[in-house]
Formats: sequence, C-alpha cells, structure tokens
Amino acid sequence: MDFITQKLEFLLRAIQTFAGGYAAVMLAMMGYHFMTKNRQKIDEAQDGVKNIVIGILIVVGAQMIVAWIKG
Repeated sequence: MDFITQKLEFLLRAIQTFAGGYAAVMLAMMGYHFMTKNRQKIDEAQDGVKNIVIGILIVVGAQMIVAWIKG
C-alpha cells in the first residue's frame, strides 16, 4: 500500500509542478496583454486570468490531496 501511496503522491506532485509553472508563464503573458491599448487583447487577458485562477485552484487542490494522503 505504501508503494501505491508514493506513486500517487509522485503523480500529483508532477501535475502540481506542471500546472504551477504553466500558470506562472500564462500569468506573465496575460499581464503583458493587459497593459496593451488593444481592447481585444485586454478582454482576452481578463478571460485568461480567470482561467489561470482556476488552474491555481487545481494546484492548491492537488496539494491538499497530497497532504491528506500523507496523513
């Protein structure tokens, strides 16, 4: 059972790392688009930030699952 727990924790950490890195890069890109004067880019940036917040919540959820598995 300990082997399964370790593999599941490794998988969740990998998802967390990938999602966190992706969120950071996308947040930087959306910040750049938000500073432009193009209204279409600003609207896209606002929608993108909403998606990034959802992604960050997924990362936090993965952290909570890992903490629960560890006990």
